[in-house]
Amino acid sequence: FFFELSFEVIMSGEKDAKKPRVEDTVSSLSDIYRKAFYEYRPSVRVIDCTIRDGGLMNKWRFTDDFVRAVYEANVAAGVDYMEIGYFTSEKYFKRSEVGPWRFCATDDLRRIVGENKTGIKLAGMADIGRIDPCDIPMKKDSLLDLVRVACYNHQIDEAIELANLCLERGYEVSINLMAVAKNTLAEIDACLEKVAKTKVHMFYLADSFGSLYGEQVRLLIRRYVEALPGKQIGFHGHHNQQLGMANSIDAITEGANMVDGSILGLGRGAGNTPTENVLCFLRNPKYNVRPIFDVVENQFYELKKTVEWGLSVPYLIAGVRNEHPKEAMAWEAAGKSKDGLGFYDKFVAADGAKDDSTRAPGGDPDMPDACPEGPRVPNHDSELYRKEFHTYKPMIKVMDNTIRDGGLINNWKFSDDFVKAVYNACVAAGVDYMEVGYFSTPGTYTDAGPWRHCRDADLRRVMGDNKTSLKLSAMVDVGRITADDIPHSNDTLIDMVRVAFYHNQVEEAVKIANACTDKGFEVGLLFMALSSINKGDVVKALDVIADKCRCNFVYIADSYGSLYCEQVEMLAKLFQQKLPGRIVGFHGKNNQHMAFANTIQAICTLEGVAMVDSSIMGLARGAGITPTENMMTFLKNPKFKLRPILEAIQTHVQQLADDLEWGPSMALLYSGARNMHPRDAMAWHAAGKRLDGARFIDSVASKAARPRAVAGAEAGGRAAPPLPEDCRA
Repeated sequence: FFFELSFEVIMSGEKDAKKPRVEDTVSSLSDIYRKAFYEYRPSVRVIDCTIRDGGLMNKWRFTDDFVRAVYEANVAAGVDYMEIGYFTSEKYFKRSEVGPWRFCATDDLRRIVGENKTGIKLAGMADIGRIDPCDIPMKKDSLLDLVRVACYNHQIDEAIELANLCLERGYEVSINLMAVAKNTLAEIDACLEKVAKTKVHMFYLADSFGSLYGEQVRLLIRRYVEALPGKQIGFHGHHNQQLGMANSIDAITEGANMVDGSILGLGRGAGNTPTENVLCFLRNPKYNVRPIFDVVENQFYELKKTVEWGLSVPYLIAGVRNEHPKEAMAWEAAGKSKDGLGFYDKFVAADGAKDDSTRAPGGDPDMPDACPEGPRVPNHDSELYRKEFHTYKPMIKVMDNTIRDGGLINNWKFSDDFVKAVYNACVAAGVDYMEVGYFSTPGTYTDAGPWRHCRDADLRRVMGDNKTSLKLSAMVDVGRITADDIPHSNDTLIDMVRVAFYHNQVEEAVKIANACTDKGFEVGLLFMALSSINKGDVVKALDVIADKCRCNFVYIADSYGSLYCEQVEMLAKLFQQKLPGRIVGFHGKNNQHMAFANTIQAICTLEGVAMVDSSIMGLARGAGITPTENMMTFLKNPKFKLRPILEAIQTHVQQLADDLEWGPSMALLYSGARNMHPRDAMAWHAAGKRLDGARFIDSVASKAARPRAVAGAEAGGRAAPPLPEDCRA
């Protein structure tokens, strides 16, 4: 039911010509992915919420041209529903203060969509207490097809009453239960029991504050599906922690047949799951992401100049704490979106009752009965979260890659002041390792900055003798250096060497790793591009490592940003099974906004010591990697401190972000969904075409036609998630 879709090639200058359809699949049909990832489930449908949810950021004051462009893009993309606004009585809002999409009046709708003689259905959302029965016309007199009733658990009776009225008047009806992470399981079950007795067509899990993780989404969707046979289950995700896409995938996997998105994530606060990501994941050939890429370029980048939404530190903190983003939105509206440090100081550090620095250890086999002490993060007060989510694993180690991976963007030409700021932040934040660059063969990379070489003189100039708890790491690439070129550990500040290799380089990687071990280093192997090979090849390489290598660590590297949580879980178990006694790590790329979710999955799967990579603001090649600030908010070990990372962002990294380009883009998203090396997307960016995602599709699809995906995938197939304590009876 997943992984990619078909794309329509639109030939330049032939607008009215017959457009050939190119059916694409992943470039490598790796059996790391279950068969279901190469099929599609016809029952899965997409609702685009761009205008309705995005209107919360500009009071629904979109121009008609903008709304029409979104409508036409959704029609062309094969999207099933477009939620075009709120269904509201006009006595509750003044048209002088809000735009027309706060009301969805028929005349306004007709001005944009005519009679909507297309395959898309139109939806409007109704809030309890903001729509009067007399203002709900019969379906035959309205252009709306679906009314979605939004409610909190204490409003479920009123929601059912309104839903029944809309059913009587001929509409499809959904009830969207919001902010479920604030509810107990008993409260959720009570809502499910009541909804089961109704005739509503759909029931939605809404992660209103962006606080749920995949495990909780899977648990709840399973619960919804079991309790509501015959009803369509939906998921609406928010992106505060960059988890919207991953949570949507987990929802689909577990049986949700309705999934929400918004173009470029346009939605309240941090935004929603991006529609373009959803379409790049689903493989139903009726979906075509190219029109969405096109409208992003032609409409949304311009909107970004006047309407602010998307990822930020204030929204991240709000999501982690399971709080309504109103404080973060007010902070951003005051022009302080880049002042994450100030937000932290005002709303977290100054509030001792909510400070997340007093966590109890737990979640490890040697401490099964540990209980949290002191105040807990609000979202982990919910019984939806296992004990492991509000305790910590003392053996989780974090490696910051800001300089090494980030240097791939600017040829490692960071100023000493910048590197020292990152180093100081890592020390103060309690980060375990900092990868400061590469070891290189003398005489190579002569035009690169000092961090492509990690000479001892450069290290000492910035870090002195590094008399701190932070360990320093350097990477080497197989094929670009020999063991003789690597210094002895006595002659450098570097503590760890990581050897990056592809599966066909494993023998050479082992030789270099063993040589580094002999030179006194801690040694890790970084197994790259796992998504592009078969499981048998992975096993063969792991057998070589188990038999011949004396390294300490072995990393799963999602080099192309193509893995999903299910594959990370499988690989983590496989690595630990094949490499007993070795420490397993994870390095994730963010092409599909999956890096943080995949890192969490690795942490939840791996037993004992585990290593996870990150970089400040995700600074790294292409789409970037898991942000260090996200890791500092998720891990509850009190040794990890968020504030020093925020300070480095404020004083140094944000300034770099204003000058350099990194992070997800349409081209990198498409590369990740296609399981491609990002070199083509990066070359596309370098040619000044970062914003032109539609033509990137044309460029790639013209070279790589693939057979059409087939229907057949059913929900399920993945082992059930662990249950919270209160569910285990």
